[in-house]
Amino acid sequence: MNYEKELNKNQYKAVTSSDQFLRIIAGAGSGKTRVLTYRIAYLIEKVNVYPSRILAITFTNKVAKEMKSRTINLLPDFNLQGLTILTYHSWCARFLRYEIPALGFPTNFFIMDDADSLALVKTIGETFGYKRTDDNNAIAMDYIKKKKCAGKLPSDCEKEKLGHELEFRYFKEYERRKNELYQLDFDDLLIYAIKILEDVPEVRNKWINHYDHILVDEFQDTNDLQFKLLSLLTDSHSSVYVVGDPDQTIYTWRGANQDIIMNFGHIFKPLTTITLDENYRSTPNILNVSNALIANNPGRYEKNLFTENPKGEEVVLKSFLKVGDEATFIANKIDELKIRDKNVKYNDIAVLFRSSYLTQKLENILVAKHIPYKVYGSLKFYSRAEVKDCLAYFKLLVNEDDDISFERIINVPRRGIGDKSVSILKLEANENHVSMIKYLKTLDKRDTKLQSRVLSSLEPLFGAMQKTKARLLENGEAYSEVLDEFITSIDYKDFLEEKDETKDKLLNVNALINDIRDYLKENPESNFTEYLQNVTLYSAQDDIDNSDSVSLMTIHTAKGLEFDYVFLMGLEEGVFPNNRALSESPKALEEERRLAYVACTRAKKQLFLSYNCDYSFSSGTNSVPSRFIKEMGLKPQSYGGFGRRNTDSFGSSNGRKYYYEGPLNNEDDNNSGYEQNIPIINNKKNGINWHVGDVAIHELFGEGDVIKVEDDIITVNFKDFGIKKLVGSHPKLSKKSGAGN
Repeated sequence: MNYEKELNKNQYKAVTSSDQFLRIIAGAGSGKTRVLTYRIAYLIEKVNVYPSRILAITFTNKVAKEMKSRTINLLPDFNLQGLTILTYHSWCARFLRYEIPALGFPTNFFIMDDADSLALVKTIGETFGYKRTDDNNAIAMDYIKKKKCAGKLPSDCEKEKLGHELEFRYFKEYERRKNELYQLDFDDLLIYAIKILEDVPEVRNKWINHYDHILVDEFQDTNDLQFKLLSLLTDSHSSVYVVGDPDQTIYTWRGANQDIIMNFGHIFKPLTTITLDENYRSTPNILNVSNALIANNPGRYEKNLFTENPKGEEVVLKSFLKVGDEATFIANKIDELKIRDKNVKYNDIAVLFRSSYLTQKLENILVAKHIPYKVYGSLKFYSRAEVKDCLAYFKLLVNEDDDISFERIINVPRRGIGDKSVSILKLEANENHVSMIKYLKTLDKRDTKLQSRVLSSLEPLFGAMQKTKARLLENGEAYSEVLDEFITSIDYKDFLEEKDETKDKLLNVNALINDIRDYLKENPESNFTEYLQNVTLYSAQDDIDNSDSVSLMTIHTAKGLEFDYVFLMGLEEGVFPNNRALSESPKALEEERRLAYVACTRAKKQLFLSYNCDYSFSSGTNSVPSRFIKEMGLKPQSYGGFGRRNTDSFGSSNGRKYYYEGPLNNEDDNNSGYEQNIPIINNKKNGINWHVGDVAIHELFGEGDVIKVEDDIITVNFKDFGIKKLVGSHPKLSKKSGAGN
């Protein structure tokens, strides 16, 4: 094979170098996989290295399989038996099949997957007196994973258990039971392989001598444990060849250590570094914004991607007043791309986002426009557990006979109601021909096997439900705010916060509340029951699988992929970069910037960037453009008072306002638990333009100071009733002292 003809100058140098320790800094779209496979082929064909003397490590089985296939195609006349291209975990499993007897394990050990590990933790939880659904099990599983990802076993954590005594008990029992059954989880594969290589010199020497050349892909994502394994497999004779891009380190939250690739030459020296900076994927316009963005990260390995591709279309930046407008633009543009070029397929298009909660509006519009799509890396919005939980609660406000919804939330958050109690309740309610809630509310009149604590644990929920219905009937407060306060009052948000480090689940709940608010604003003739029915129709789309469909995915999921057309949405401060990065450290912000860089460099033909200045639940204000836009060399657009921290500039009182009136059925008057539809009425408006500092007068609450104006919602601090959020145009509201309207 003529390698010089097949490769560009730097690729050829990287493939053919005879230096012992090589670091290939491979920019996005620069042919990283091509260089790795050609390097393997070159070693076999030109350097006469036996295939069995080569070990190539990848991060996914898919890439390992692809590299093996490409190498076979490059060397059709060679016998490649013994060539090893595996992930770290796969290699360790193979190693342990030979060497694990050194730890007293049989070679036919069983490898547990994540589901097996969680099942064992739940079984242990039962012996500790917890139900299998108890949150302590998930907390313990997370604790165990974090410790083992750092290479630690219980004996290493004795001094660290203060404040985590229960999790440590789980950890010790988990290891004891697992070892008794000669089972290994995924983390054990690395931990035990390292232990043997460290403790048994003859085994280490055998495996060091087994490989002359070790190549590692995606080296920027290597964690400390993996690097330790790599170091144990090498000595002074070994050739080590690593490929990666520090600008694409986006998994530090999973243990990736960027310092490993940056400081590789401190251990493996003398080190030769070759940079692959010619991009074959994107247009110059796309690379210009990508290069400008990543240049803002300090201390990086300097490189500037370039390409010989045609200049291509300009990068499009769009700003919008509302989230829905942004989503509509994306959907319309997808239609336009298809109409403009009949060869464009839906699977040529991807919509990328920082967090999964951002997809809700877009999914609704794609469904309405009959644009097929798939969500990768997360569930579709209405299929997410926390969204389904909240919808179940809201359905019960409308129809307490909805046993399916009640069964879903009866013990979410935890109320100490186990599966046995639920089975008894279902049986007895069915025998009495009433719903579970109605049965529980008349439990004192019935002969039951249920323990009294079942009802007592649910009484706070029933009270909160009744109070919420009354508020919707009497107060004229913003429906979305009442629902938000309802799920807060039953401790559901606290329940999510305990188990949701990323806060994505809470943001999904906030997105749902906002969706309800927008739906009722945009559909004044509708009602909440119809909203719930629409949600059910959206959820039904989850069962449809289209081979040609738009890809919706988080940027982490998109790593390593490419698309002709890429939309990057949600470029607002607090969203991207997210609030956590902004509050934590400069390092966290740098990772957010690398993530944005990865997103931009997924695009081949055209890149669309967008943001909105809608109200943000994460910041409590209207959104402002992400700093990344300016860093890309682009100029944010503005609407009216865009970027100001108050909402007056958005015009908070000229649109339609809605309030809720009409009787809610009393269950004593009607055997059905289905509540009368709560009308959404907009034919009565007070016409007031509200501003912070106004004095509001409410027929029920009296006088209060307006302390916040958010679009159609005003927050008023009433003298006798405290802070309330109200629909600003409600007819029960007036402004004191004849203030102008």
